[in-house]
Amino acid sequence: MRLAAIYILFLILGVSFEVRAQVSEGLPELKSLCSEAPPPAGLLVIDNGFCHHYLEAEAEAEAKVTIPALEKVGETAACASSPLPSPTPVADRWKIRLYASHSFTTYFHSDVKFNSSRYQVEVKDYEWAERGSRSYFNPAYWGEEGRNPFQFIDEPSNTFTVSIEKNGNEFFLTSFHPKYLQKDGQVKTMIGTVDGVAVNGPLAVPIVENRNTYRQITLEGGYGHRFKLLDSRHGNLTYVPSVSAGIMIGGNVSRVTDPATGGATPADQDAFRVQGFGGSLTNRIEFNTKKERFGIFYENKLSGFDLKHGFEDGTQSYRLGYMGNSVGMKFMLYNPANHKKRN
Repeated sequence: MRLAAIYILFLILGVSFEVRAQVSEGLPELKSLCSEAPPPAGLLVIDNGFCHHYLEAEAEAEAKVTIPALEKVGETAACASSPLPSPTPVADRWKIRLYASHSFTTYFHSDVKFNSSRYQVEVKDYEWAERGSRSYFNPAYWGEEGRNPFQFIDEPSNTFTVSIEKNGNEFFLTSFHPKYLQKDGQVKTMIGTVDGVAVNGPLAVPIVENRNTYRQITLEGGYGHRFKLLDSRHGNLTYVPSVSAGIMIGGNVSRVTDPATGGATPADQDAFRVQGFGGSLTNRIEFNTKKERFGIFYENKLSGFDLKHGFEDGTQSYRLGYMGNSVGMKFMLYNPANHKKRN
């Protein structure tokens, strides 16, 4: 009797589990149940606002997943279509250059006032000649007595310039070695007195020698701006106009006619000193290699100086103007862009 009761209990439980499983398998999903209208046949749904809140929660959950994914896709597309940003330009830094050149110089005529114990006279349109001393560039000349190869640096009319530059603004110091002297055989208008005799008209200039070649130097400081005209993988072409001002120093040598013999008096060597002040306008065209370590250039310089220096036992004063046409070489002494940092 007891066994029969147990058997009937298990039979009832099994049927209950089977029915529940079948009902569970036949029920629709909660999302579709809340979304569909009317509900499936045979199913009674009593909704007191549950489905509304449930669907809102589901929509918010889906939005949290979908919106970030769409934003990521949009960012990827924008990056693909947008050009890469331009690199930030590197700030320019100071560069140091050295220029060395030789000048072919034309000295303009001057009205010169001579004032000494024998000469109180003004010579109009007095002519100067250039002494270029280009023989010092000839190696055969170096072997002569008293000569050496290093004289080609300071004997000819050379120019040396050191500059610092940043953002195209160039500041420089320049040293030029002018060498000029009286042109021989001049007949010029002379106004004043010579050996106490009044003169006023064209006469042979009674001066044997009047030269400024000994340690004659101009020292100028100035400013220029660099304009890059052409740039290629081989190098660049640059134009540099500039203006400068400074002094001229030197020691004049002069000799005049000896009235007693008709020959020349002994040479009078003036003291080495500042002779006057002036300035220059310069235009330079230079071709530089790719990293500007080396270059060659042509330079035109127009200069004027107001000078007063020795003559015999007195002085001479005049305005000296000259134009130099120079060719030379440029060397980059320091450029931070050409030096890589070592780790």
